[in-house]
Amino acid sequence: MKTIKILSILFLNTLVFTACSSDDDLPEVINEEEVITDVSLEITNATGETTTYIFTDPQYRDESYVSPVILLEENTTYTVEARFYNKSNPNNPEDITSEIKEERNAHFVTYAFANTDVNLERIDDADATDSDGIPIGISTQWTTDATASGEVVVRLIHEAEVKDITNPNGATIGGETDVEAIFDLEIE
Repeated sequence: MKTIKILSILFLNTLVFTACSSDDDLPEVINEEEVITDVSLEITNATGETTTYIFTDPQYRDESYVSPVILLEENTTYTVEARFYNKSNPNNPEDITSEIKEERNAHFVTYAFANTDVNLERIDDADATDSDGIPIGISTQWTTDATASGEVVVRLIHEAEVKDITNPNGATIGGETDVEAIFDLEIE
């Protein structure tokens, strides 16, 4: 009789603890974020000449790394394509720009120009425009003003709560920075 009583108590305890468990007790599924080692800006002038400037994250630089200096002419318009790479394995570099476009609802690129006057316009195609109609900033057009020296900071933001394009350079509320690339900028 004691054995049946003990087994009944154990069975009831197991039933109660199982019934009381919730989804909160389950392990959280973690989505692995992409590794971004390099950001390139492919800048094309009105005659179709393209110059590519590449920023490499400091933890992935080698001794041959030279900080990029973007050279632009004053009062000129350029088309700029931002591209994102994972070159952590030199034998298998990966262009993850298409992945960012596929996940366009979760990504947004901001641009911050310091000490220079550059007017930016977002010219993304449908494949880089999110479901709310907001261009994420992969393709832009830059129009320079007067001669100046400064920098442009490019940030790829992941999971922003708000994407603001009232200023075309872009701003966000919330989210995390996947990568921040700083390019020196000379307008001559």
